[in-house]
Amino acid sequence: MRRVATVTASAALVAATVLVGTGPAQAAPVGGASATTVAATTSTTAARSGLTAAQQASDYWTKERMRTAISADVLVKKAGAVAGKGLKPTGPARSVPPAAPTVTAASSVASQAGGDISAYVAASATVGKVFFYNPVDGKNYVCSAGAVNSTSKLLVMSAGHCVHGGRGGQWMQNWIFVPLYNYGAEPYGRWSAKYLTAFNAWINDSNLDRDVSYITVYPNASGQQLVNVVGGNGLSVNYSYTQAVTILAYPAAPPYDGGWQQYCQGTTYRPGSENKIALNCGFTGGSSGSVWLRLYNDVYGYVNGIMSTLNSAGVNKSSYFDTAVMDVYNSVAARV
Repeated sequence: MRRVATVTASAALVAATVLVGTGPAQAAPVGGASATTVAATTSTTAARSGLTAAQQASDYWTKERMRTAISADVLVKKAGAVAGKGLKPTGPARSVPPAAPTVTAASSVASQAGGDISAYVAASATVGKVFFYNPVDGKNYVCSAGAVNSTSKLLVMSAGHCVHGGRGGQWMQNWIFVPLYNYGAEPYGRWSAKYLTAFNAWINDSNLDRDVSYITVYPNASGQQLVNVVGGNGLSVNYSYTQAVTILAYPAAPPYDGGWQQYCQGTTYRPGSENKIALNCGFTGGSSGSVWLRLYNDVYGYVNGIMSTLNSAGVNKSSYFDTAVMDVYNSVAARV
């Protein structure tokens, strides 16, 4: 059972080094922000005659490509990511409820550890590892992500830089989500992206205040929806900067190896005058896009943040979730 120790957040303020992704498309105004949704594509290296787009994306990921994929934090520097003007509560606190799986029970891996497991937090089948191809540099990358309850039961949340390269970049290709990835084991299979959605402030300006994305995946080969198979987290917006959270992620840079789900628990804080939330987890590259969960019950919780940046002092940060995050969610929740 590989886990990081529980941490308690301090209010230290440190200059951040970010984590990112890609380019243009047709925008639609959503609440106080605008976002763009595009059909996910596969690279020419993934193209296979007679296969669906979902199969092409999935088949691209050989065990070797998955093993050698690079942590996506290196893309942030290339995007020239910047802090925006800052976000703050823009209305009353609102939430979307989580959903239990209906096809098969979510796995509680901690219960398989044996002996005293009181010191462990159960891994969640709603959380997984993301693999994608960046057409700008022709390299393969990894992030983290989490399934979110929605009308379609096909929605995933991750960082903006895990779907698009930001200013001057392009949309990522061959995008797949592997729930509860475990050193090559894929107990819930691979879920290929059908649509990618990112804020235009990220796409056009690499604005870290909008480093959030939504991904609609295809049903699996049996026609089942993702959330019905693994469960789905809820979503919270306009909550205070101070929240007890559990972060579940796949950090891949040392001292981690990206093979298994890690957790960090603590109380978030507002880092200085920034309108973000932060926690001193020390999570490294590969944890980009991981879900920050309120009220985690060892199966699912409420997404209250998405891993965006890290720095050498071990401070991880998320965009603050305001009304616009919920507005974009509402715009894609029923998309199939």
